[in-house]
Amino acid sequence: MEARHKNVIIVSLLAIVLVMAVGYAAFAQTLTINGSANISSKWEIHLEEGGAQYTKDSTMGTDPVATINVDKGGLTAHFTAEFTSPGDSVTYTIPVVNTGTIDATLQSLNISGTNLSSTPAGNLTGNTVVTSNDGNIRYTVTSPGTAKLVQGSGRATLTIKAEFVNKVEGNKNAYGSNADLTVALTYVQA
Repeated sequence: MEARHKNVIIVSLLAIVLVMAVGYAAFAQTLTINGSANISSKWEIHLEEGGAQYTKDSTMGTDPVATINVDKGGLTAHFTAEFTSPGDSVTYTIPVVNTGTIDATLQSLNISGTNLSSTPAGNLTGNTVVTSNDGNIRYTVTSPGTAKLVQGSGRATLTIKAEFVNKVEGNKNAYGSNADLTVALTYVQA
């Protein structure tokens, strides 16, 4: 009887192990998660190379010498002006365009340079005027504004006017006067 009792215990234990194995198989499943991410948007705010231009004005009849060049990537523009007479001026217009797929807005416009009487910084709007330390050169920077540049076709214009201040307003000995100006535009996602 004892052997039969042992057989029943062994069979019962085997049945319990079988139930446990089936239960484990029912609850132990492999979960697989697959995925991918792709960014298809493009950030492309730049100065328009072909649209940058200037106009010259002279009160004495000899136009100032002027140049403007926008680099191939459209991130930097260089301009020069050489004046001969008080009242001469050159006005530069530089288009800022959004050809990307994300709307943008101007966060800040910073002005710096050498030989300037002040260098304002921050979110400058409207017209900002800076002059050379000797008072002979005046820059007027007109902000392109903080309106949204919509994706694909947004446009704004940065305007910089450089002028030889009339002798009545500036230093009478203007020969060799110079002042460098840097305008940095920071755009962010709108």
